[in-house]
Amino acid sequence: MSHETSQCLFSFQRVLLALSAKGIKYDVINCCLGPNKPQFLNDANPNGEVPVLLHGGHVLYESDIIVDYVDRAFPGGHRLYQDNAISVAKGRLLVKMFDTKVIPLFYKLVFYPNHENQGKLLDALETWIENPLEELDTPFFGGQDYSFVDVNCWPWIERIHAMKDVGFISLGEERFPKLFDYANRMIASPGISEWVHTGEEYKTFYDSYRKGNPRYNYHAKRPMYCKGKRA
Repeated sequence: MSHETSQCLFSFQRVLLALSAKGIKYDVINCCLGPNKPQFLNDANPNGEVPVLLHGGHVLYESDIIVDYVDRAFPGGHRLYQDNAISVAKGRLLVKMFDTKVIPLFYKLVFYPNHENQGKLLDALETWIENPLEELDTPFFGGQDYSFVDVNCWPWIERIHAMKDVGFISLGEERFPKLFDYANRMIASPGISEWVHTGEEYKTFYDSYRKGNPRYNYHAKRPMYCKGKRA
């Protein structure tokens, strides 16, 4: 598996969460995505992007596909996909809407922090996270425990929730009570809690990212992978 850094690529965190949920041992290969991108990454993924999963002589890329594969290839441990076909289909729809309706607005606010962009992101969060959570009768999108839906959406929800404390967004519990409760449950979940960072850490990264000189190593004193189960 390869990636650039623990913070710049949320899609890589999706894979980390899936591997942690399954209790799988793994190796991490860090690589640069800038001008000095290694040739082995281009060889593994024609798009030259991460994450990439190398397993059993096979190469996979695209985070949602890797999450699906990990759950199927390693059926033991935490199940990320339910047996109910309609639940899986509806879950995929929610992830698709989150990917297209919420994530672009997150990046827009990162690069252009203003009241208008913040309002658009808050409205999208209400439509695609708060309202669906309101309709649930279970703690997580997948039922009594987190599922592929939670794994795929959480990297962005975590950052938005954490960065409310450092002025990134005015995320209020009055408007988003379900999201706040959900975030607390996710943060406390085994396999999720190991990868949580603070709002200040995210702010440090995004301030440098916005200026065109991202500080990928800002978390060096608290390694991202210190609790991961690696081979």
